[in-house]
Amino acid sequence: MLEVVPKRFPLYIPENLNIDELVKSNPPQFKFHKDELAYIVHLINDIPSRNKSEDEGMYYYVPLYSVLLQRRVRDYRKYLDYLVANGIFDEDKRYVQGKKSRSFKFTDEYQTPIRQIYITKYTLIKSLLKYINVDLSNEKCLIEDERNLDYLQKWFSGNLTIDFSGAVNELWRLYEIDKRDRLKILLIKGKLINPIQRFNSRYLPVFKLHRLQFLNVKDRTAGRYHTVLTQIMGSLRQFIRFNNQKLVAVDIVNSQPYLSCVLFDKQKFRDNTILPKIRLYNNYLDNKIEVRKKLCSKVENSHRFENVNQFIDIVKSGRLYEEFGELLLKKDIIVDDGNVRAQVKKIVFSSFFSPNQSIAYNEAIKVFKDSFPDVYEIYRVIKQSKHRTLACVLQNLEAELVLHKACKIISEQRPEIPLFTLHDAIITTEGNEKFVKQVLYDVLLNAIGIPPTLKFERWEQAA
Repeated sequence: MLEVVPKRFPLYIPENLNIDELVKSNPPQFKFHKDELAYIVHLINDIPSRNKSEDEGMYYYVPLYSVLLQRRVRDYRKYLDYLVANGIFDEDKRYVQGKKSRSFKFTDEYQTPIRQIYITKYTLIKSLLKYINVDLSNEKCLIEDERNLDYLQKWFSGNLTIDFSGAVNELWRLYEIDKRDRLKILLIKGKLINPIQRFNSRYLPVFKLHRLQFLNVKDRTAGRYHTVLTQIMGSLRQFIRFNNQKLVAVDIVNSQPYLSCVLFDKQKFRDNTILPKIRLYNNYLDNKIEVRKKLCSKVENSHRFENVNQFIDIVKSGRLYEEFGELLLKKDIIVDDGNVRAQVKKIVFSSFFSPNQSIAYNEAIKVFKDSFPDVYEIYRVIKQSKHRTLACVLQNLEAELVLHKACKIISEQRPEIPLFTLHDAIITTEGNEKFVKQVLYDVLLNAIGIPPTLKFERWEQAA
């Protein structure tokens, strides 16, 4: 099938920046293309809009990963220097090769709301469509999965709508709160938020959904499916409808801890091809047969350890964050600020996904290790040399079970049911959620070997 490349492609730049006037009054002294210049400007808005981490909007400078940027704009550094010299960008010149990319932000003059423009350069548009998420991280592209997701893609149409004015009004309300609370957040979290950048990063997915700009992609690191719905902030989901019907998400509670239980059952470990996945993401384990043998031995014997079985029981209950939180409160590792669950979730994820060296200075990880020593040890071995391994393996397993099994079964048995995903959740229209829940439950139980806890999240305004 021939690839269809549109004649124009939307980008987003500060509303007061006129690129035509800029290059006319200050002609670049190198071979340049206006669309490439616009694309680099666009990145300062686009990259934060794809970042759903808790630090979203909590930085002034946006890292630009040079290796990936060069795939699209060969002389990218000349463009960056030009933008800095002409007062469009400020540069944070702190740079650590392989660890910290060069970072940029708009100067104060261009810290404004954004507007849409279009580019027409064929080769640039083609590259953008081929690697739409290439700016997200410097993880290697490892997954060559040619299976299509037409049964999900087909639902991204004019029937998927958002109350644009309602969502934007909510964003302006949050913007005013950010301006008011900047100092408080700095004192509590030690981070200075950028209110207008935060507004823009939240606004961009809303605008794309409103304009039906559905550039969905299956990433090639873990196989996750990235859509405008995975980018939009949670509190704005209430404004989204499909064919004027409310949406309901069927969510896996404690999804990453739950999926990690596949590491404590030797048969499920084999059935889900976990070791080949680990070797794919971690060259160290791929090359060290003695380390792989050690890992397989720990997996095979994990059921013998009481702390492993205790961990599995807590995960099965769907109360991992609550029960571990009680332990952390008793040890004064955290304080009850009314949001204990969020604190504990961050700590558990640190235990899962932080470099092994983090335990030296993180008391909460030490408590996790003391509570579940054999669970922690299996995680530790998997993360040796490359700490992202465990996260990638679990995300790849999640994609396999949610996207390629549960959603495919649903689409085959009930092809009329609208289906969307949020990584570890399946979204459908109100009235279909019980059927979706049953299929997802069966798929997960069969794959992991223990029953999942699933919950409904209704995308509607609170009463």
